[in-house]
Amino acid sequence: MLNQQLSYSHKVLFLVLTIGLIPLIILSTFLYFDKIDTETNSLTTQLTSSSEKDSTIISEWIKERKNNVYVISHDSSIVTNTKKLSESNISKELKFDTSMKLEEDLVNFLENFPDFENFIISKKTGEVLFYTELYPPSENLKNEKHFQDATNGEIGLSQVYLSEKSIPDEFGEFKIDIPTLLISVPIEGQVGVEGILTARLNFLKVNSLIDQNENFNSLEKYIVNSEGYFLSNSKFLGNAINLGLVDTRPELKLQIVNPNSNQLTDIFQIKNNEKTMFDINGYENYLGENVIGAISPIENTNWSYISEIEKNEAFSGIYFIQILITFVISIVLLIIIITSFYFSSTLTTPIKKLQEVAEQVVQGNLDVKDTIKSNDELGQLSKSFDYMIEHLKKTTDIENQLALQQNLRNALDESSIVSIIDPNRVVTFVNEKFCEISKYSKEELIGTDQSIVRSDKHAPKFYDDLWKVISSGKVWTGEICNKAKDGTLFWNAATIVPFSDKDGKIYEYVAIRTDITEQKELSRKVIEVERLSAIGELAARIAHDIRNPLSVIKNSLGNIQLLKDEPEKMNKTIDRCDRAVDRIAHQIDGVMGFLKESPLEITRLSLLDIINSAIMGIPSHQGVNIILPTNDVNVLGDKIKLESLMYNLIINSVQKLNGNGTITIKADEDDTLKKSKITISDDGDPIPEKFLFKIFEPLITTKQHGTGLGLASCKKIIDQHDGLISVSNNPVTFTIILPAKESVKY
Repeated sequence: MLNQQLSYSHKVLFLVLTIGLIPLIILSTFLYFDKIDTETNSLTTQLTSSSEKDSTIISEWIKERKNNVYVISHDSSIVTNTKKLSESNISKELKFDTSMKLEEDLVNFLENFPDFENFIISKKTGEVLFYTELYPPSENLKNEKHFQDATNGEIGLSQVYLSEKSIPDEFGEFKIDIPTLLISVPIEGQVGVEGILTARLNFLKVNSLIDQNENFNSLEKYIVNSEGYFLSNSKFLGNAINLGLVDTRPELKLQIVNPNSNQLTDIFQIKNNEKTMFDINGYENYLGENVIGAISPIENTNWSYISEIEKNEAFSGIYFIQILITFVISIVLLIIIITSFYFSSTLTTPIKKLQEVAEQVVQGNLDVKDTIKSNDELGQLSKSFDYMIEHLKKTTDIENQLALQQNLRNALDESSIVSIIDPNRVVTFVNEKFCEISKYSKEELIGTDQSIVRSDKHAPKFYDDLWKVISSGKVWTGEICNKAKDGTLFWNAATIVPFSDKDGKIYEYVAIRTDITEQKELSRKVIEVERLSAIGELAARIAHDIRNPLSVIKNSLGNIQLLKDEPEKMNKTIDRCDRAVDRIAHQIDGVMGFLKESPLEITRLSLLDIINSAIMGIPSHQGVNIILPTNDVNVLGDKIKLESLMYNLIINSVQKLNGNGTITIKADEDDTLKKSKITISDDGDPIPEKFLFKIFEPLITTKQHGTGLGLASCKKIIDQHDGLISVSNNPVTFTIILPAKESVKY
C-alpha cells in the first residue's frame, strides 16, 4: 500500500513539474538575457559619457589657463615693463621701479587667477628677467619645448613633472615632488617678441575637476600620460600602498600596469587618440581587480582620462536577477512538491508523527507529548511515549542544571577576566585571565584586599560611589584603570554583580571584566593625530597666505638703500611694505581672535554705530555699494566683539564682490521676544553647496587666501552673546539674532 502511494505521488509530482516549471524556466531565461542587454547598454552609455564629459572639462580647464596666460602676456603694463627690463643699458633706479611695477601687476594676477603658483619672465635666450617666487627658478627653460614654442609665437604647454621646489599640496602643505605644469607664451611688442611669460600651474588642482561621487562605490576616475603614469590622485590610494605599488601619493609614481602580466592594462592598450574606447568584457586593472572601463583622449594633450568600475558592482543588477529567478523557481518547486504529496501524506501522518517524537527524544528533546489524539492502538502507543518522556525528564533535569552551571563557568573563564570578593572586600576567587593581566599569582591574590590592584587614576570618591551602588544590591557597570604587579596600568570594562542569600544578605560580589587597554591607547592616539593634523593645516594656510606679502617686503627692503636720495620713491616703497605688514597682521588677528576667549563687557549699543565703526576699519571698498538699515536698533552686547563680528561679515562680502556689487544690511526687532534680527546680503556668487552646511567650522574657506577662521570667530562671538547665526543662498544672506531692548527710528 505504501509503495503504491509513493509511486502515485511520484507520478503527480512529475506531471505538475512538467506543466508548471517549463514555462517558468523559459520566461526566466528571456528576462535574464534581456536584463543583460539592458545593463550592458546602460553601463556603456554611462561610462563613456562620464569619461567624455570629464575629459572635456579637463581640456577646457587647460584651454582656460592658456587663455589666462595669453591675456596676462598682452597686458600693456606687462609688455612695456618687460621691454624696459630687456634693455641692456637700463639704470638701477629704472630697473627697480620696473621690477616693483611688474611685481605689483603679477601679484594681482596671482590673486585673480588662483590656479597659478607663480610667474617667470625671461628673454628669448632663456635669461630670467623677473620672477614672483622668493627664490630663483630651478628650471632651465631655454631647452624646454614649451619655451621654444613660445619663442616661435605659439602657446607652449610642458609635460607634467614633479616639482623641485616646495609648492602646496591638496592640504595646503608646502612640499617638493608635487605634480606641476608650465605654460609659456610670447610677450609681443610692436617690434616682435619682447620676452617669454611662463606660468606655473599646480596640477593637483585638476583633482577638484574629477567628480568621484557617482552611482557606484567602486568607480574610479584618473588621468594618465602617454606612458601610463598617473597625473591625478588615486581614489584607492590606500589599496595601492598596501599592495606595495606606491609609497605615498601616486602622481607620476604609479603606472597602470597589470600586476600579473607586468604590461599596461588592456584599456590603455586599446585607446584611440581620436575617440572614446570602451571595454565591456572586463580586464584586470593596476590593483589586480576585475573591472570594466572607458578611456577618452584629452584634447591638445598626450593625456588620457580613464573611468573604471569593478565588474561585480557593475553587473550587480544581473546577479540580483539570477538570485531572484533561483528564489522564485525554488518557491514554485516547493509548492509543487507540497501539493503533490499532500494526499499521500495523510495516510502516513500518524506514524510519521510518532517517528518524529522518537527521533526528538533520541536527540535530547523531552518537551514533546500527546502527538496523536485518538483511542486506537496508535493513541495508546502515544500515551506510553508521553509516560516514558516524563520519567526521563525527572531523571535528567538535575544533571542538566549541573552541566549548565559548569558550562557557564567554563565559558566565563575562557572569555572574561573574573574575580570574586566577599563583603569585607577580600578576594576569594580569581581565574587565570585575571592572573595573566595583573601579573599576580592566585596565591598572591586570594585572601588579600581587593585594593592590591587599585591604581591612582581614579579619585577616592570614584570607589566610594562604586561600593555604594553594589552594597545596595545593584549592578555596577563602567570602566576601571588597575595597576599590575610590575606597575603597568591596564583598563577594564567591568560589570560587578552582588549575590544575595534567601534572606537578601549579600554574601559575595562577582566582577566580570574585559581588557580594553588597547582600545584606550588607540583612542588617545587618534585624538592626538587629529589635533596635530588640525594644527598642521592651520599653519600651512597661514604660511601660504603671508607668502606674497613677505615677498613684497623682501624685495622692497632689498632696494630701499638705493633710494636714500629719492624721498618720494622711498615713501612709496615704505607704503608698500606697510600694506604687506597689514595683510600679515590681519591674518594673525584672525587666528588670535578665534583662539583667545575674553569675558564680555555688556552694554546697550546702537547697531548703526557698530556698523559704521566696522566699515571705517575696512581698507577699501571702492566700487561696492553698502546700503545701511533705514532704522537703528539697540542691542545688548560687547562693543569690541560686535564690531569685530560686523567687520568680518562685511569684509567677507567686500572681498567676494571684488569691487563690483551691492551689500544690503537690514535690521528688525521682535518686541515680544526682545530679540533683534540683522541680515547682511550681497549679490555676489552663491556659496558652493558643499561648504554651505559647514561654513562656520574652523579652517573652512572658499577663498584662495585666508585662515578659514573669520566666520568661525563670528560663530564664537554670537554663541557668547546667546544669539544665533545662519547663512543661506540666493542671495547670499547672513542672519543674526541678538538680545535687544528698544527700536529707535532713524
